[in-house]
Amino acid sequence: MGYGYFSPLMGLTEEDSPKKMVTEYPSEEELFEYSEHSSEEEMWTGSPMMGLTENSSATYLSSGNACLDFFFHVVPNTPPFQLIQRLEAAWAHDPFTALKLICNLRGVRGTGKTDKEGFYTAALWLFKNHPKTLACNVLVYASFGYFKDLLEIMFRILKRSDEVRAVMKNEWESVKFASKLRGLKRKPFHVTKTGKKRTDTRTQAKKKRKLRAEVPREERIEANKAKVLEEKQRAKDLKREKKLERSKRAMDMYNTDMDYQLLFENVSTLFADLLKADIQFVNSGEAKNISLAGKWCPTVDSSYDKYLLIYASIAKKVFPRKSYPEYEGIAEDQYVYKVGNRLRKEVLVPLHEVLKLPEVSMSAKDWNLIAYNRVASVAMKNYTKIFMDHDKERFSEFLENVKQGKSKIAAGALLPHEIVESCLSPYGDEGEKTVAELQWKRMVDDMIKKGTLTNCIAVSDVSASMRGIPMEVSMSPS
Repeated sequence: MGYGYFSPLMGLTEEDSPKKMVTEYPSEEELFEYSEHSSEEEMWTGSPMMGLTENSSATYLSSGNACLDFFFHVVPNTPPFQLIQRLEAAWAHDPFTALKLICNLRGVRGTGKTDKEGFYTAALWLFKNHPKTLACNVLVYASFGYFKDLLEIMFRILKRSDEVRAVMKNEWESVKFASKLRGLKRKPFHVTKTGKKRTDTRTQAKKKRKLRAEVPREERIEANKAKVLEEKQRAKDLKREKKLERSKRAMDMYNTDMDYQLLFENVSTLFADLLKADIQFVNSGEAKNISLAGKWCPTVDSSYDKYLLIYASIAKKVFPRKSYPEYEGIAEDQYVYKVGNRLRKEVLVPLHEVLKLPEVSMSAKDWNLIAYNRVASVAMKNYTKIFMDHDKERFSEFLENVKQGKSKIAAGALLPHEIVESCLSPYGDEGEKTVAELQWKRMVDDMIKKGTLTNCIAVSDVSASMRGIPMEVSMSPS
């Protein structure tokens, strides 16, 4: 294949272009194949290669700068293998810029692309190739996203898979589907589980009823109870086995992989330091300065703690033995139990009360305690229908206050097209559309205050090739 560098469509003349003419343009897939067998110098020096767009128009396949190519090409839903390939090239070109681009992938509230999955893929690549860089920048990653990202990265490292969430989701969907099937009404006696009619069913049913009638009712009840107890015990044993397996994997990983151990210690130390600082702010009347570490700190036996066993480590760092004489001389398991319980009562519960987390009030069905002006932007978008169903009067009053400028609604973590999709959906109710309108106004007002887009126009591509999310992204700024 002739990888050419000259095309009249690019406005070049024969004098200022290489003599090699274009004979055939490579596709992007062929470019990846080429890059695997090319050196860094061959890839990113000289004039960029050219190829064709989806509409067969001439285009450059590279900017000539691997970091710029990563920034341009890596977007949400980019296949992991392509992201990693571009990340490797970007890191070889400029490691510091590549690290900033990884943070840009996760950045929310105007700091990046909010590409959570892409960021996790890049983080796993960092752990494999530059583990200390990953471990020593945990606070930076949390500032671009949220503290939960750190736990998710550790979880995926422990599972040794970037696709573990997709697998777990499929398994959960299968369980839900099976439970729905069990909940269906009993099928007609002449239909089998596969939906096919069976022969001689009436005769078989009569035989079963006759045999069942021969056994006394009390014996049948006792046999059924024994069967239920046996199934419960089997489920309990299986649950215990899974717990032991998870614990063993977490301990083995911590004890044998020093890179993981460093990451584990840095993450638990970060949580512990922030929790200690936050509770001091609360006790001194400066609650407005607290972080969200209390919200995302894993609790004992929570989803993440079941796999990572990190809660005990955080608790021991918040209440170290050497600083608290009452813990000196007691057994380790007693110490872990006491500090874990103390962390929950004296730190996490007070922080949750100050943060006024809507999820806490929702789970307790205390709808009248939800402070809607404190609900985060994504939560507001996701919970609008629930708020309207369970607390319509107060929630409607809050929306009216926002319209009148008496209250504020959060919108910082949402992208424009994520707000617009509620209005474009034919299934959105009036409450969701009202919230979308108010969040859009908040986003525009915040942008105006920054003064960065004072003289500009929006250009929107609504051609057929933009169908789907690209169309929503294109339409939203206009």
